[in-house]
Amino acid sequence: MYVHTPVMLKYVLDNVVSNTDKMFLDCTLGEGGHTEAVLRTYPEIRVCGLDRDAEILEVARNRMRPFADRFIGFQMNFAEADSLKEKSLLFDSALIDLGISVFHYKISGRGFSFSREEPLDMRLDSDGESVADLVNNLPENELRNVLYKYAEERFAPMIAKKIADYRKKQSITLSTQLAEIVTSAIPAKFRGAKIHPATKTFQALRIAVNHELDYIEPGIRAVLSLLKKGGRLGVITFHSLEDKIVKNLFKYMSLECVCPPKIPKCVCTKVKEVEIIGKSLTADDDELRDNPPSRSARLRIVEKV
Repeated sequence: MYVHTPVMLKYVLDNVVSNTDKMFLDCTLGEGGHTEAVLRTYPEIRVCGLDRDAEILEVARNRMRPFADRFIGFQMNFAEADSLKEKSLLFDSALIDLGISVFHYKISGRGFSFSREEPLDMRLDSDGESVADLVNNLPENELRNVLYKYAEERFAPMIAKKIADYRKKQSITLSTQLAEIVTSAIPAKFRGAKIHPATKTFQALRIAVNHELDYIEPGIRAVLSLLKKGGRLGVITFHSLEDKIVKNLFKYMSLECVCPPKIPKCVCTKVKEVEIIGKSLTADDDELRDNPPSRSARLRIVEKV
């Protein structure tokens, strides 16, 4: 039995949620680790949880049964969260955790892990193409660009060529099959690193099929539209591509004016939307020791104005 430990939990409970909050929105529910902790810590709070994956949503719903009507879950991409306005739902605080759940690596059977022989899918829902579709059908140059764009993979040309050559003989359908192909494409002297040689390739393809980066900005804007004035939003990122989008968006939303410096009077009509709360937070030594996946996590917090 696997155990999922939510990252940055103490920071979320202390800096995102308040003991005066009545409604909390967990935008990427997963197994419900953050939500369960919020419900236990703040007995008066109610939580709405969103997840695009119907299977993991059921896992979370079962986990939240002890809290009865204090929890409600919806199958929904957080980028569509503003549809909750139709249900007259407004929130005091919210969290977007952009990480991929342990459930997907160990339980889902969709090929997220290169150490398990599973169908090569990696979709967080049933929409669109799978990773198998991409590696078997994308032109070599487009495949190379995906590896560069979503993982900054230095060996992208060699990996793309190896995949293109392999699929001429047979289709690539299994996660372990792809991992072996990628590993064989990387020079031997670079295979002894601490991370598996296929790590970046799997990351890039997962991001591509799920359009993960495309949803971050519209998702943040949708969630902020549901927050009350003074409500806080925390966003947890796990790699620089995500964090750059969040950091730049928060910076832009915190500005009162974006006119060029030489213009004597503001004409841009820009309105300040959020206040950035402190610097970004990373896991402390205790969490790094007890929960290794937190090593790459970063939490940014804003308050709606």
